Order: sequence, then structure tokens, then C-alpha cells
Amino acid sequence: MVEIIPKPAPKIPLWQELLFYLGIFLLIVTIGSYFGLDYLQKRASGEIQTIEDQISKVKTAEEEALKRELFEKEKKIKDFSVLLDEHQIHSNLFPFLGKICHPKVQFLSLAFSKSGEYYQVNFPAQAESYEVLHQQILILRDEELIKDLKLSGISVGKEGKVNFSLVFSLDPSIFEFK
Repeated sequence: MVEIIPKPAPKIPLWQELLFYLGIFLLIVTIGSYFGLDYLQKRASGEIQTIEDQISKVKTAEEEALKRELFEKEKKIKDFSVLLDEHQIHSNLFPFLGKICHPKVQFLSLAFSKSGEYYQVNFPAQAESYEVLHQQILILRDEELIKDLKLSGISVGKEGKVNFSLVFSLDPSIFEFK
């Protein structure tokens, strides 16, 4: 049968209409949230990158300052080490002379200079006799730190004592820091 009179459209219940509009609303909110959260995520990433750049600049400046300070301290330590290694204690000469000096020989003065690798020492001295002078020379010859021993200007003084002059070279190891 063909009906010519149209039937009225069935009325949709209210709960179905509300459900339809609620679904559309939730779809719009979901799509909006997606784009909104994507925007916020990109914005937060940009801010995070900016903050990380600022931190790296500050960190780099602090690190550079620390590196520079460490380099300066390292240089000072190296310079001090070189100075300490090359430092010579010239006062070591006096205990050494006390050890090698004959008790009956009197040194009148001391001339001390550096000659090449060795130190040149010149002593005008006075001995009680030729025998004491001979003993002093033997003591000096037996010492390993003394090189090129030369005796000159031997003469007899007023009181019968023997005046002479000793010139010798000293090994620089005697002056090393121990």
C-alpha cells in the first residue's frame, strides 16, 4: 500500500536529543582540548628551551670563570714547582766547609761565584804548618763534591804560620734543597 498522506515524523525522545547534543559537545571539547593542549605543549617546550639556554649561558659563564681560576692556580703551582726544583740553598756551603776543614786551618775570607755548571770557591787561608796544609789538601782531594783543586800563594807569615790560597769548584748538588 502506498500512502499518500505523510505520517508525522516520530518524535525523538528528550533523552536521545540530550545525548546527541552532549555527544556533539564532547566531540567539540575533545577536538578543542587536543589543539589547546598541543598549543600549550609547544609553548611550554619553547619556554623550557629558553630557560635551558639561559641556564647553559649562566653555567658556561660560571664554568669559564672556574676554568680560568683553575688554570691560573695550576700555572702558579707549576711556577712554584719550577722555583722549588731550581732553588739552591747557598747556606749549605757552611756545614759542608765545617765538615772538610782541618781544625788547625783558619780560612780568612771567602769568595764565591758561579762559573758555568760549577761554583767557584776561593779561600785565602792560614795553616799552622806545612804538614797541616798537606793534610788539608788531602782532605779536600778525597771529597767527591770538590773539583779542580788549586793551591797558590804559599808563604810563611809573621808568626810562622803558612799562608795560602785555595781555589776549587764545587758540584752544584751541594746546594740542592733536601
